[in-house]
Amino acid sequence: MLGGSPDFGQSKFPSNFASAPVLQGSVGREQAIRHALTYSPSLQSQRAELRALEAEIVQAGLPPNPELGFDVENFAGNGGSRGFNGAEITAALSQKLELGGKRSKRSLVAALEAEALRAEIASDEREIRIATDRAFTTLLEARQVREFSEQNLARAEENRGTLDALLEAGKSTRIDVGKATLAVSEAKELLAESRSAESNAAAELSQTWGGGAADVTAAGSLSAPGGSVPSNPEAAIKRHPAMRAAALRFARAQATYDLEKAKRYSDVEVGGGVRQLRDADETAAVVGVRVPLPIFDRNQGNIQAAKERLDRANAEGRSTESELRTRLARLSADLRAARSRASEFDSRTINAARQGLDDTREAYSAGKASLLEVLDARETLFEVERGQARALADLLRAHNSLKTLTTN
Repeated sequence: MLGGSPDFGQSKFPSNFASAPVLQGSVGREQAIRHALTYSPSLQSQRAELRALEAEIVQAGLPPNPELGFDVENFAGNGGSRGFNGAEITAALSQKLELGGKRSKRSLVAALEAEALRAEIASDEREIRIATDRAFTTLLEARQVREFSEQNLARAEENRGTLDALLEAGKSTRIDVGKATLAVSEAKELLAESRSAESNAAAELSQTWGGGAADVTAAGSLSAPGGSVPSNPEAAIKRHPAMRAAALRFARAQATYDLEKAKRYSDVEVGGGVRQLRDADETAAVVGVRVPLPIFDRNQGNIQAAKERLDRANAEGRSTESELRTRLARLSADLRAARSRASEFDSRTINAARQGLDDTREAYSAGKASLLEVLDARETLFEVERGQARALADLLRAHNSLKTLTTN
């Protein structure tokens, strides 16, 4: 192949990647969360990287290997150097001695890198738990809205059937029947939208464990959460694994800075061996010491880079703390708003809307109410039912997210 681009054959890359075990049918909240924590692609990737870092800790603690050298000089020449008669044969063993505590500093950097990743994994596990919990609540909300939509359609069809019977008895008009038929079409459209929303919510939930399939339904029902959330945000921030990860990243940057400064000191290579002088039939000892002279390269560039990364780690730690504080404040505000909205939709509100529909139907049959009032009462009941589902879902999402974020 001409040119500078290598030819990557299709067979060198996987055509597909292993997917997570499939969850199908009715799925509970904790079941979905456990599955996501086990099979989340991002968590699996981090866990593999952690195993790699643990192997690098072992590698970082190993000393340099000794070197065995074998030299042959003064042979295959002219005169006395013809053949191997005047050859000098040297066999020597040398060892590099690392100065400045480089090996211990290198091991510390590797250990801190692994420990920081462990903290990041713990932080990301919280995020996966929050994301999965919220996605499950959204699916539960979508399922309940879809059920309300089915009930709404059933009421609309029942109303149209009643009007058809009244029309035959001469107690209704074709205009009212037409309006009822239009209301059935609108109810069918709302049901189709709710089914689509449920399917999308199922796909979002399964994506948390790398599935992407939509063949799951949420088990259980929407209800107000129990218990309380921690009320000390500062303590929660300090305990959060993201803060521990930031502190470990700073410690790693400091250890790297110390390691780069230690690299200013040249390592010493010492060795010794024997030399055979064939023309004199003599054997002598050989000792050598090599020390690089730090004239040009004093590792000054890497030292400066490590210092800048130390500043970066400090700034990232402040950013992490600020983001957590902002997030906690936002979730607390969301929780207060969700509680206020949920309190507006109690059982008395639902019962009153249902009773209002029944009373309006009876009044219409008795000629004391118009069809428009019946349609308004049915729409009001559906909006109240849907509003209650959304309010409870918002309350669950805010409460569970805040609780997971602030609990050890």
